[in-house]
Amino acid sequence: MMARCLAGTLLGLPLAAALIALPLRLLPQGGAALLIPALILFFPLWIALMAGSYMFRSGARAWIVLGIANAAAFLTLWATRSAGF
Repeated sequence: MMARCLAGTLLGLPLAAALIALPLRLLPQGGAALLIPALILFFPLWIALMAGSYMFRSGARAWIVLGIANAAAFLTLWATRSAGF
């Protein structure tokens, strides 16, 4: 139980940040007009990721899945930056 809690907390934070940053990155001018609503949505998204981590069968599975999701989200952010978006 504690492993799932830590996975959701420690890996949910960067995942929520990356998921909020992706749409902002693709909008023209960096999505400056939507920055405040995005910041308001960040906390509920992080809470949803923390709560969702309890749906995994084990703590190890939560760490693996959330780790892969983090890697994919940050790889996508890096790819959009490298592509010039």
